[in-house]
Amino acid sequence: MNDQARNTHPDTAGEENRLELMLEVCHPESVDNTRIKQLVREKIMREKMARKRRIRRIIFSSISAAACVAVMVVLAFGLFTPDSKPLSGSTLAEIKKAGYQELIVNPGEKAEITLPDGSRLIANSRTRVLYPDHFKGKDRRIFANGEVYLEVAKDKDHPFVVESEGFEVRVLGTVFNIRNSSDSTASVVLVEGAVEVTTESAHTFRMKPNDLAELVNGEMVALQKVDTSDFTAWTDGLLVLKGEVLSSLIQRLGHHYDVTISCDSALSDVRIYGKLDLGEGVDHVLSAIKEIVPMEISREGDRITMKSKSMK
Repeated sequence: MNDQARNTHPDTAGEENRLELMLEVCHPESVDNTRIKQLVREKIMREKMARKRRIRRIIFSSISAAACVAVMVVLAFGLFTPDSKPLSGSTLAEIKKAGYQELIVNPGEKAEITLPDGSRLIANSRTRVLYPDHFKGKDRRIFANGEVYLEVAKDKDHPFVVESEGFEVRVLGTVFNIRNSSDSTASVVLVEGAVEVTTESAHTFRMKPNDLAELVNGEMVALQKVDTSDFTAWTDGLLVLKGEVLSSLIQRLGHHYDVTISCDSALSDVRIYGKLDLGEGVDHVLSAIKEIVPMEISREGDRITMKSKSMK
């Protein structure tokens, strides 16, 4: 074997040795196999280079995919400065430094503010909202935990983003309602326009008018059509009831007024229909329920107990 063959890569040399033996057996003297071996070496080298190119493409694709994931995570959690935490995880000092104001609504009350871009925001009882003195950058971003109703001013060049617990809502100009509950459930109701909801796992879905999206632990579990006025009536101080069981209703009322309400098992599955005026205070609201469902109500401080008359 010549010097060129000895200096070839071991895989290439092995292929040439096998080829040479085959040629010697088939044509021991009549064939000059130098040209054939050269062609074989070129073929082997082409295959090796092709394998290297495939590996490089795979590595590049993996890096690109990782970069895309990183971008989606940033979009999902909404950083408001390049090196800061999301609004939901920032301290009050960090929020103030970033030029944000904090609104906290007292139990049993609601508050209305006009945002710097002219958008109208109504916050329900026990709701926390973070909003800037002036919107800066490519989007208009606020944080809301609790329940808010928004009429967003149109600005196609600067999307409006509401960051909440475990998800965010992105819009251009629309009317919608967001509600978070203490049991890790949340809902988004779209009155008009269009919104895009991004969950904690970076899953994105679009909503149409009259859609209700229900979320649990930051993930969408249901999407259905509803009468949106039932979900926005609270902005007028009303709670619309269409068969909600009493055990669920008193949890909502307890959260709204920051009191503890309990009822016995005989009342827990009773369904309530009608409208309640939330502006009259918890005692007035419970008295209105008492007119519909026979019961006895006792109160000790912030603890209220409802008992069926049949269980006295």
